[in-house]
Amino acid sequence: MNPLFKDSRFIRFFASRTLANIADSIYSIVLLYFVQQSTQSVAMTSFTYTAVSAASIFSFLVGPVVDRYSPPLLASIALFTQAVLILAVPFLIQDGMVNLVAILVIVFIASCFSTLFYPANSKMLPQLIGSPDLIVRANSMISSTDQVINIVGYLAGASLIIAMGMKNTFFLAGAMLFLAGFVYVRLSKQIDAPPVEDTGRSSLKLGYYLKQLKEGYLFVKRHTFLRIMLPFFALTNFSMAILVIAIPSIAVSYGSPIYYSLLYVAYFIGIFIGSFLVSVLKKNGITIAVSWVAMGLAIYVFSLVPEMWMKLLAALLLGIFTGIINVLQTSLIQIITPLPILGRVTAFLNTLSSAALPLGALIGGALALRFSLSEVLFFSGLITVLCGLIMFLFKDIRQYQIPSGEIGRVAPSHNS
Repeated sequence: MNPLFKDSRFIRFFASRTLANIADSIYSIVLLYFVQQSTQSVAMTSFTYTAVSAASIFSFLVGPVVDRYSPPLLASIALFTQAVLILAVPFLIQDGMVNLVAILVIVFIASCFSTLFYPANSKMLPQLIGSPDLIVRANSMISSTDQVINIVGYLAGASLIIAMGMKNTFFLAGAMLFLAGFVYVRLSKQIDAPPVEDTGRSSLKLGYYLKQLKEGYLFVKRHTFLRIMLPFFALTNFSMAILVIAIPSIAVSYGSPIYYSLLYVAYFIGIFIGSFLVSVLKKNGITIAVSWVAMGLAIYVFSLVPEMWMKLLAALLLGIFTGIINVLQTSLIQIITPLPILGRVTAFLNTLSSAALPLGALIGGALALRFSLSEVLFFSGLITVLCGLIMFLFKDIRQYQIPSGEIGRVAPSHNS
């Protein structure tokens, strides 16, 4: 039996994350497909995706909050708020997107709360698991399961749009977020809050808050591997945002949301396979760099092939290498970062790397107005390949190995 499932707390964590993932998958597909269908414009879809992803720019602001208060309680608050906001969207849906601006504002606010949810989740995992090997195994299993759920969610999303209509699909996603939030509330009673620095303070005053923000930044700055990798994380997110806004257009051109689902299903199956492959691959910087190059080549193939089955195969390959990168990246951050500052470090990294998502969506939408979709995707793949090739030039990346020591006890490198 997997030792992770001997812990009832991990089971609750795993169940709630899974349920939230289902809701997010359904919500994502109905939102972007609705915008593309209503406007017939890649640019408008890019604006919507920009509204969803732009909130990640402010992730760093929640770091001190995650480090000071109960992560599962914060996660439940984030889910409850997102649920309420998502439930408001169906009342604004009208033909011709009369209320598009209001919808964009709502999804932006909902996304702001998701920036609280993910650092809280990242902080919870090391609280539940003390072994670095189990951290990697847990992230691999969570990533694999997330992709299975994404597959089901995206398949169900298209089917639900057809069977229930878009408004009812929004209602279902909101209800599932509420349920996931209640599970986290129960979990908050089972995880003891970790000791925080300067426990004499009952609240985060501005000066103390800014000091804590700076500590997360300084840890990343002083750790050579994280400092070097950060711009690559950002550039790849920039590239992937272009792909995200292109997929709805491809699906609409084929005349059915089913094709939208199939492209994502192939991608998520690939991530599932990639997450599983991590257990047999070397956990080092070379593996990450090779996966980055392969990921860019897969985007390039996706942009060239004309048939849908070929695009599905390219999406599968893209997912495999994305899955490898995701598991290794998440695990190494959790392992090398001291637990008391993990919320701040995770939020800071999420902010800088994810800030490229709205930028990529905006630039991708602008490029789509001037160039063909295949040319825009080629640009996306080129950026990703170059990132991987440049990584090989850095000795610190080529020689990096995920440490096996105790979590949070790995000394940061101060090499320049």
